[in-house]
Amino acid sequence: MTGVLVIGVGNQLRGDDAAGLEVALRLRARMTDVEVVLHEGDGSGLLELWRRRRAVVLIDAVRSGARVGTLHRIDASAEPLPACLSAGSTHAIGVADAIELARGLDRLPYRVVLHGVEGACFETGAKLSDSVARAIPRLVAAAGREARALAGRPPGHREPAEPRQTITPRTA
Repeated sequence: MTGVLVIGVGNQLRGDDAAGLEVALRLRARMTDVEVVLHEGDGSGLLELWRRRRAVVLIDAVRSGARVGTLHRIDASAEPLPACLSAGSTHAIGVADAIELARGLDRLPYRVVLHGVEGACFETGAKLSDSVARAIPRLVAAAGREARALAGRPPGHREPAEPRQTITPRTA
């Protein structure tokens, strides 16, 4: 098993559904120690993405009835996502379905944590709503902290540079 994978889920063309992708793009630019990918496909494709991973952080827009822009964190490792928290998926198989399918097939990573932002508009051609756009920096920070914690690295950790080879002068 390999380490941690961060997956931004969504659809760039459907308003708030692009939030997970935007967060993943920002994390990819600043996290060199954790792999970050964008996933615009069906939820069933997640099973292949997280195959042989020890831990996964999923980032997605959700609809639960909470105030738009509200951040959610759910550890889906041990139990299903709450029924009231349905993903704002634009595909037949959403994140929750993919998690439960993987659990049933015994293909769920050891840890799966969903970081979501409550969305409002999932219409084709729409832009991110103002409330979701304002929540993006907080979601970037939360998902980044989660990924580093799962990777066993403290917040703000940066991978050390390659060690330099030094030549020690010989003494006679």
